[in-house]
Amino acid sequence: MSNDEKVFPRGLFVSAPRSSAPDFVKGRISIRVEDFISFLAERADQDWLRIDIKEGFKEDEEGNKKWYSQVDTWQKPEAHKPSSGGSDGLPF
Repeated sequence: MSNDEKVFPRGLFVSAPRSSAPDFVKGRISIRVEDFISFLAERADQDWLRIDIKEGFKEDEEGNKKWYSQVDTWQKPEAHKPSSGGSDGLPF
C-alpha cells in the first residue's frame, strides 16, 4: 500500500465526546459491525491495522470541527543498501 493513498475504514466512525461526558472521555467510536468486519476481512493478511483519529478543517454550523478516522499507511523505508562498487563504501 502506498504511503500517499488515503484509506478510510468502512464501518468505523469517530466523533467528539458528548457535551455531558466527563473530562476523561476524549472521544467516541461507533462501529457498524457488518461493514467493519468486511473491511477487516480484506486485511486478514496483516498482523496490525493502525487507524488515526483526525480532526477536519471545516466546521459545522455550531463551530465544531468534524472528526474522522483514516488508516495509517506509513511504511518504514527500506534500509539504504551500499553499492557493490568498492569495499570502503565511498561513492568516489
